[in-house]
Amino acid sequence: MKKFILATLLVAAIGTTAFALDVNKVSTRVQNSFESKFANAQNVQWTARETYTKVAFTLVDEDVEAFFASDGDLIGYSRKVAFKALPLKAKQQIKKKYNGFKVLESIEFTQNDETAYYVSVENDNLKKVLEVSIYGTVSEFYGNRKN
Repeated sequence: MKKFILATLLVAAIGTTAFALDVNKVSTRVQNSFESKFANAQNVQWTARETYTKVAFTLVDEDVEAFFASDGDLIGYSRKVAFKALPLKAKQQIKKKYNGFKVLESIEFTQNDETAYYVSVENDNLKKVLEVSIYGTVSEFYGNRKN
């Protein structure tokens, strides 16, 4: 179940469309939790989903997305990172095992004080999301055939 929720959040973080919310429709619990965890956030934009609320914002000159449960608990947060910022071991593995794939995007995702990276790659037939630990271990998180 944890992997399903994380997959849902990663799809949201990697770029899906959603509808923006008026901040007045966001629960007070979520707003208070956000404000206490991300003081000084700027350019705040709220998006609602069935099972979570996403907040996109800028903090210390970086674009960040945070995900909150309806009770205000922080599920996790992400930010885009350059592929070159990944652990060297991971970059070497990805270049070797996924030769012929193009790196589309890399994000850093933190949940429960644990950080992992997710790298979206594709070739002519496949699109995959790879999970990379902070130690450089690479595993396939999600993959499917392109239409």
